[in-house]
Amino acid sequence: MLIKQIDMRARPVKKIAALGDSITWGMSASSDNDRWINLVVSMIEYYQKEKVELINQGICGNILTTNSPAYEMSAKPSGMERVYADIISNKPDMVFLAYGLNDSRGGTSPDVFRKEYQKLIEMILKEIDATIVVLNTYYMHEEFYKSCEGWNKSSYSITEEFNLIIKQLAEKNDLIYADIYSAQAGVDWIVSDDHCHPNDLGHRIIANKVFEAIVRNCSFLNNNNQ
Repeated sequence: MLIKQIDMRARPVKKIAALGDSITWGMSASSDNDRWINLVVSMIEYYQKEKVELINQGICGNILTTNSPAYEMSAKPSGMERVYADIISNKPDMVFLAYGLNDSRGGTSPDVFRKEYQKLIEMILKEIDATIVVLNTYYMHEEFYKSCEGWNKSSYSITEEFNLIIKQLAEKNDLIYADIYSAQAGVDWIVSDDHCHPNDLGHRIIANKVFEAIVRNCSFLNNNNQ
């Protein structure tokens, strides 16, 4: 049975803010323009025929919450600690959220991750009228799950558990869900030589999945064809 998509945004996007970790920031991309988030913004600008201000608040080594065994090792402040200053205060009309990989690798329990991510989503929805796009986790090589001291608490099966939580949170809060992991998983040649971060091709794959999720849920991108 065919189910029609619900239009979650008809107005053009003027400002996008992103909260996340090193891959959100753009690690291992050859240039700023090769970062997945810059690629997404470029596609949005092309189809809506309007410029977009990008505020990229990705931090290398960042995690979601202070309630994690990895907090002391992580790059601070956590997502929960900085969401007001880095996201809400900027009043974006679209927000990208990307947590889960460092959280699972650092030993954050699934229950804590679910509760803290829900709190963060509620903070944003309460304060600003923004369309939220939530990404699931990024794919990395298996050896990287084991080779980083203090960040070796995850696995592919735990990653899938965290991805399910992220999907459920997106459905619960009527967010746009970008399933980037399904496009990356098992494709080892789109991960850089550090075994963790995507190379330029990997960033392109992430960008395509995020843009696809936005297209499937937002009619404003059709402006170029009206």
